[in-house]
Amino acid sequence: MRLSCISLLIAGSLLSVPGLLARAAIEQEPDAPVILELAPAEQSTLLPEADYDLMLVGGGLATCSSMSARSCSDQAKFSKLAKTSNAYLLHPTTLQLFAGAELFTAERASLQQQLATLFNSLPQAQGKLLTESQLIEQWRSFQATETLAVSGEELWQSLSERELNAVLDYLEVPTLSADGKYRLTEQVDLAQTTHAESAELYRQFVQLATKKAQAKGREQAKVLVVTASSRDPFAAVDFYLDAFRQAGAATQWLPLTAALQRAITEQNCAALPQYLANIHGSYRREQIYADLFTSKQQLCEKGSSAVVALIADADGIFFNGGDQSLTYQALRHSDGSASAELLAILEAVKQKRLLVGGTSAGTAVMSGSQFFADDTATTTVPMISNGDSYHALQYGAKAAAAPWPGCRKEQRCPDEMSERQLTFTATGGLGLFPLGILDTHFAERGRQARLLVLQQATQTKLAFGVDEATALLVDLSLQAEGIVQLKASGAAEVYISELLPESTPAALLADTYSLNAGDTAVWQQGKITLFPTEDKTKLVNSAEPLQSKSPLFSRDHYRSLSHSLCRSNFTAATVSEPPYLIRVSKVDSCYQSADGKLSAKQRLRIITEQ
Repeated sequence: MRLSCISLLIAGSLLSVPGLLARAAIEQEPDAPVILELAPAEQSTLLPEADYDLMLVGGGLATCSSMSARSCSDQAKFSKLAKTSNAYLLHPTTLQLFAGAELFTAERASLQQQLATLFNSLPQAQGKLLTESQLIEQWRSFQATETLAVSGEELWQSLSERELNAVLDYLEVPTLSADGKYRLTEQVDLAQTTHAESAELYRQFVQLATKKAQAKGREQAKVLVVTASSRDPFAAVDFYLDAFRQAGAATQWLPLTAALQRAITEQNCAALPQYLANIHGSYRREQIYADLFTSKQQLCEKGSSAVVALIADADGIFFNGGDQSLTYQALRHSDGSASAELLAILEAVKQKRLLVGGTSAGTAVMSGSQFFADDTATTTVPMISNGDSYHALQYGAKAAAAPWPGCRKEQRCPDEMSERQLTFTATGGLGLFPLGILDTHFAERGRQARLLVLQQATQTKLAFGVDEATALLVDLSLQAEGIVQLKASGAAEVYISELLPESTPAALLADTYSLNAGDTAVWQQGKITLFPTEDKTKLVNSAEPLQSKSPLFSRDHYRSLSHSLCRSNFTAATVSEPPYLIRVSKVDSCYQSADGKLSAKQRLRIITEQ
């Protein structure tokens, strides 16, 4: 029997109970009949062909480049002007600048001085260009002396991520060609990328953007690349420009960042280096990427109208991964209001002139209700910003700024929060995806529980988790009629969770559905109808045993259990991880495509063990 479509009405809930999850055990139940709710087959033909406005990637795009050879085939080759690694130099001038910079807090200033002493005590590295791995190897192998009574390894372990990044920024030097005339750039080779689905997603974005271009009378898509999510917004520019250029687009970097937004707002473009340091934690970028920094400063001096003009002329705009809070600050003012640049993006999407894409943080930041701003009945959709499943279950969700990585070592975590505290922006992100919360790196990092916790805490009905090297395509053409078309693309799955009315803070409850490449869905007035690919057939139950790995919300363990349940003759599995019982149940039969990909409607319940 072929499944033409399944009508899905799903819901979920949150649990906030102290304690951590531990050992897993499986309780198996015998098979029982299940009932499929089928929508009329002809329903899928009533809607127009999708013209997608958003392409939301879950991160993890393993792409062949001169700085990522592990993703390349043996045939990959790059020119002599290809950058293969960052360069570092222990030079008296650089070390003097580092020792005098205010990078560490007053309480930890001694660490900075110890590091300066250590770097001056590495004679074999003085005056030599080092790769990052070479620098770190010599640093960590340093043994304590009479001059410095602490070892390099001890100093390494003492640093927070923020402090380490600052140290590396100050020791970094530009990577130049042999004659010193050119800055080396990271080069991409999509054709020799071993992970085919990753390379294809770049091409698909350009193909969709090209449709926007053709509607304007031109054949080649103009794609803007935004690296606002990065701590160092210059580092990935060359990579993305080359990737989308190889995919067939005319590309340009749009240097729109939180630092640029602040400089334009305060009319102080000369202070860009300070804004980069204070907001991004990025230092000396004007020296490392002089050409890119000049472009950024020139755009700053032209003002917001110049940024808006670039957006208005583009067919596609793509946001990179990193920290979604940084991209939020790049496009919203300090009071949360939309910037002129964000309003230009929203208007271009509404007019079907612009495709907006993102990966990882560039996807998560799209959550929010801005696109439905004229609909007074629309509730606010929050933006997730930090946390993992187990900390979410233990400590709940907080509407607060995310603690920065390493704040525990500096003893500066805000409000005594854990570094892994689940945090969110209650008013949402950029607001281009109005249907629900967006999460990324989803199955690979076991984020099912953190999504449910946030749904329960904010009473958000729908949430979407996108796996790595996978995309959720979104057509907002009919949003005025309350209809949005969705499609999955790429290597893995898009996970949909809907908060069930029966869910309580003591018993999380959600119906879930996973789409994979080719599966489509329609959101209509709050209800999701799913249309799996035509080649999917009902999975015949086998005697395959249920398999589970603990902890369940770690790595891809939950996805593995879900798939194992589909292929077993059991209707449910209960995993005990005190103080919780986690129960996954079949709601409908599972369906499988010819290449083994599964579509599974299931129910997730998390309760406190009695």
